Amino acid sequence: MLRVLSLSPDTVFLNASGMITMADPIRLEREFTALAVKDGRIIALGPDAEITRMAEGAEVIDLQGAVVMPGLIDCHNHFLSTALGWNRVQLDDATSIGELLEAIGQRVQETPPGQWVLCASRWHETNLAERRMPTAEELDRVAPNHPVYLPRGGHVVVTNTRGLQMAGITPDAANPPGGEFVRDAAGRLTGMLLEPPAFSRLTRLLPAPTEADRRQALQAGIRAYNRVGITAIREPGLTATDVRSYQAVVPQEQALRASLMWRVDLSTTPEQRRAWLESLAPISGFGNQWLDIWGLKVLLDGGVEGGYFREPYANNSQFRGFPFLTREHLEALVEQAHGLGWSVGIHVVGDAAMEMVLQAFHRANTHSRTYDRGHTLEHAFSPIPGAMERTRALGLGVTLQHALVYSLAGNMQSYWGQQRAADCTPSRAWLDSGVLVGAGTDSPVTHYDPWLNIYGFATRDTRVAGVLGPQHRIAVAEALRAYTMGSAQILGWDNDLGMLAPGKVADCICLDRDPLAVPVDQVRNVRVTRTIVHGRQVFPLQERQS
Repeated sequence: MLRVLSLSPDTVFLNASGMITMADPIRLEREFTALAVKDGRIIALGPDAEITRMAEGAEVIDLQGAVVMPGLIDCHNHFLSTALGWNRVQLDDATSIGELLEAIGQRVQETPPGQWVLCASRWHETNLAERRMPTAEELDRVAPNHPVYLPRGGHVVVTNTRGLQMAGITPDAANPPGGEFVRDAAGRLTGMLLEPPAFSRLTRLLPAPTEADRRQALQAGIRAYNRVGITAIREPGLTATDVRSYQAVVPQEQALRASLMWRVDLSTTPEQRRAWLESLAPISGFGNQWLDIWGLKVLLDGGVEGGYFREPYANNSQFRGFPFLTREHLEALVEQAHGLGWSVGIHVVGDAAMEMVLQAFHRANTHSRTYDRGHTLEHAFSPIPGAMERTRALGLGVTLQHALVYSLAGNMQSYWGQQRAADCTPSRAWLDSGVLVGAGTDSPVTHYDPWLNIYGFATRDTRVAGVLGPQHRIAVAEALRAYTMGSAQILGWDNDLGMLAPGKVADCICLDRDPLAVPVDQVRNVRVTRTIVHGRQVFPLQERQS
């Protein structure tokens, strides 16, 4: 059956084996083998013979039997940080402390004494034979004359003695509120710094990337993400400098759409924050079809090692994690931002943090309706009883990332215990509750590969802990929906993105197989053969027509 608008196309795409349009029921629709595009938007879907009749004067592109579906949208992705990290020491393949130190040592040999040795954050100690962090003393062996910055994910940093000295972290330094200078059994600093309040002393000393560095990273990131089928992202926690770099690259490249979130400085007073928000001028939704401002990112609690829970950690009966804001401060922040028209996305890991967040949105809702305002819970690892009903009633969205469970499951088991780890990210229940769910990866904490993430959603497989919490599995079709329609709605772009239908923008990807038909353990092996954004092929990259 032909779906068509009354226009003449400038491009037609023929010879697909079928399309996953994301219309219900989600399936490979074999009657749709071609589509017609005009000015970057789909004007028709149908069989080859019908679309060919419209093709006079249009560019014709042979899809070579591929399966076609909407482009994927990662709704929680630190895109700029991911790409900037590619020039740092890569450690994800390290299988031991020795291999990790060897990689750092190689960079030391290339770096003048006294300069920083910077490492990428996408690695994990549970993949090492020793299943622990390296120590400052071990880093000193390969870098006695260089400060080392070794982040792991977004909540832990390890440094060497030189780094500790430069940051002014002395052996008798008291832990900052909300952070920890980790010590061994003898009370000596290990070099591990837990949460931003602890490692901010270090990060403020790092050489800042230049504008050229950021622009080159964004360009490289766009190419890499297009290769795996990502056509849009939402990035949480940016500065004005970061946003300016986005503005200089993304609208010009026209190969990836980006929705950005301002990073809220939690150290400011309500008066300072109001002045800052008002100085930003454009509120949520400001921008164009390539780049907009989504809203605000608030970091409420830590990650695996510092999420705020009701019950103590399995490996420390005296520790429940901690919030970075008091209840009163969080409620005031949410109420103020909501009242000024800003959408708010709150990082929430532990169940005690979840209660704080829901109460804050409930309070804001008593003054002005929160429903359909775009507010979100970021990660929502550990919902408390009744949280899903409250989330739906308040009209909040949820961004889920099985990729975090896949990568961090070993530490979740060690820190939280088996049950809390197995129940982390209960995707099945979130979907069944009727809450809006979008999918993402939280790269560079994890890999940005969407197919590994979709596989993980459907299997609950993990890198080191096997299958964890199989009752929380969702179908591949449901994961694809979250990565397309769900994420498009989280971004507020669902009028344009997330489906293949006349009137939608022509953001689509071609696959080497039908992900709905292959055995679930093969979903991670799906390969993108072609990525099309706004009707133009961006992978494999082609020269633009002048």
